[in-house]
Amino acid sequence: MSTRFSDILHNVSRSPVIDTGDLQAAARLILNAAREGLKVQRSSIWLLDHDHQHIRCTLLLDETSEQQQLPALSREHYPDYFAALDKERAIIVNQTANDASTRDSLETYLRPLDIQALLDAPIRHYGQMIGVICCEHQHSTREWRDEEIAFLSTLADLYGRAVTSEQRLNYERQLELINEQLESKVLERTQWLENALRNLTHTQAKLIESEKLASIGRMVAGLAHEINTPLGIAVTSASHCESELKKTHRLYNQRELDESQFRDFLLSLTEGMHLVSHNLNRATNLVQNFRLSGAIQTSSEEEVFELHNCIEIILKSLQPLLKDHHLICHFSTPEPIRLNSYPGAIAQILTNLVTNSINHGFVSKAPGDITVNIAIQNGQVHLHYRDNGSGINEEIHDKIFEPFFTTARKTGGSGLGLSIVHNLVTQKLKGSISIEQMPNQGAGFLIRFPLSVSTPA
Repeated sequence: MSTRFSDILHNVSRSPVIDTGDLQAAARLILNAAREGLKVQRSSIWLLDHDHQHIRCTLLLDETSEQQQLPALSREHYPDYFAALDKERAIIVNQTANDASTRDSLETYLRPLDIQALLDAPIRHYGQMIGVICCEHQHSTREWRDEEIAFLSTLADLYGRAVTSEQRLNYERQLELINEQLESKVLERTQWLENALRNLTHTQAKLIESEKLASIGRMVAGLAHEINTPLGIAVTSASHCESELKKTHRLYNQRELDESQFRDFLLSLTEGMHLVSHNLNRATNLVQNFRLSGAIQTSSEEEVFELHNCIEIILKSLQPLLKDHHLICHFSTPEPIRLNSYPGAIAQILTNLVTNSINHGFVSKAPGDITVNIAIQNGQVHLHYRDNGSGINEEIHDKIFEPFFTTARKTGGSGLGLSIVHNLVTQKLKGSISIEQMPNQGAGFLIRFPLSVSTPA
């Protein structure tokens, strides 16, 4: 390639216009370089539509004027030219009057403008041909040299780079808009939470003042513990959204963000914000219905208590729910067991397990049975929970305690029930939980925890 061509390409490649995202400015720079280098009277950029049935001029420069729009060319009316385009190679026409690719445009376009030769170089973006740079030579025929073809092809590649810059700029603007919307949503939710906590504090003060009973204080304290769960989920979801946003920013900065990843990011963000809204609504329902909570269900304090009596009270409170779903719960323990632990955590664990059985094990199967057995082995409490529902697919055993994993998302499942159970067992009771293998016999869980939380398993 000649020094003149190399110098022109060097200047265009180094120009900041190519990478600013201003595609029209980059197009003008490239077309002027094409006219200067090839000594042609007209140069233009034509882009294909998504199905390659039409090609439209986005910018044309000639010796006297700059035109922004020209009529689109269709495959139906210009089949010869589109046949040449389909080869996705440079279209080299030394004599327009004698070339097959220009046969259908000779009388309507080329002869009226006295275009005797033309050279089209394909523009590619992410490996796909999206259009051409067209250079038109007037008044005389012309033999296009190899170095001229290579020169125009390089300019076409630079236009593809400019298209990437424009796309990247659009992504950046969309990300900034999403970030602003997310920040606004977080501020709105934060204000809502502050109002909810103020209302809860006010309600607590009124109850303590009017009832003057210590049990009321425990109920409200328990409510604070219970409401922590949906609020914690809401905060976790907001953090997840923020993490996804940072990840997308990183991909963008590294120029690795493509349309599929951006679409996945939008879907993940939509799901995260839905989870925030859903759990804030759950928190609202807890505040409105806290009077229905019993002392055990709301207790978050470490206590010395008798396990048999505790579980009996918990299961009695669940009887309306079990009855509604035609389920019978069987409970047995060989002897009284005194614990130094958290009755509130045990209540929530059993409630979540029963709810999980109803929502997953007995959706299409009723009536049914749930069994809770207690035993002492090696100084530990072994709580066996079993149902005779549809069971748990073995393929998901290793995922069932993961946050947000659910097989019932379409019916409103959040994927947090068993995750909360796992956290309560391992963190609150200092124990462990595992799935019991029960082929074709329903679902089973074995929960082990110490008699005292001060001596963890």
